[in-house]
Order: sequence, then structure tokens, then C-alpha cells
Amino acid sequence: MSADRHLRLSIALVAIFLAMGLWLEAMYGLRAEGWVDDPLRREFLRLGHAHGALLGLVNVALGWGCERLATPAAWATKIRLAAWVGACLVGVGFVAGGLLHGPTDPGLPILAVPAGALMVLTSSVAVALVRPSDIVPSSD
Repeated sequence: MSADRHLRLSIALVAIFLAMGLWLEAMYGLRAEGWVDDPLRREFLRLGHAHGALLGLVNVALGWGCERLATPAAWATKIRLAAWVGACLVGVGFVAGGLLHGPTDPGLPILAVPAGALMVLTSSVAVALVRPSDIVPSSD
């Protein structure tokens, strides 16, 4: 994933999850049945909105960090992709887990949350540790 695409997609991710937060507030304000009266759904939608928007901002920071710290291009491409997919998995996992939940437990999509969180965490660690001097010259 290129730096420009990563930045654009990350800002779009922030916008989508912030818009979801506005929608949630409207549903609460209108006391829409099914949204307000189901505490598990309400909690997981709120978690999805907050984590999705926040991890979108983390992606913006990781994109900036890759450029500023001169992360090697081969690494940066993979780091950007993993961070963005991870942020999507966390946000969407919470939302889908809340929408598709059973009587007392979130739905199966909640299993995407730890996988996505691990992808974002790994990407953050990689940006912090991979240096330009870590490039191994090719032997041709």
C-alpha cells in the first residue's frame, strides 16, 4: 500500500467511524427501539465507533512515522496494509459482534477484534524498530 493511499484510507476510516458515532447519538436521542433498549448492542456499537475512529488516527500516525523514520519501502508497504486492515477488523468486529449477538454474549464477529488489535500492535512495533540501516543489500 502506498503512503498516499494509506493516508487517504486512514482519514476515510476516521470519517466513517465518526459518522457512525453521530448516527448512534441520533438513535439514542430519538430513543429508537432496538438500539437504546439493548445494552449489549449499545455497548458494542459504541466500542466499534470509538475504536474504529481512534485506530484510524493511529493509522495516520503510523503513516507519518513510516515516512519520517524512513522505514524501508518493502517494510512500509506491509506495515501500512497490516495496520489499516487491523483497524478495520477491530472497528467492524465490535460493530458486527454487537449487531449479531446472542442473549448474553457478542456474536462471532467479535473474534476479529483481537486479530485486528494484534495487527495494529505489530505494525506499531515494526515502525518503531525497523531502521533504514536494516536493509540487506541484494547479492546480485
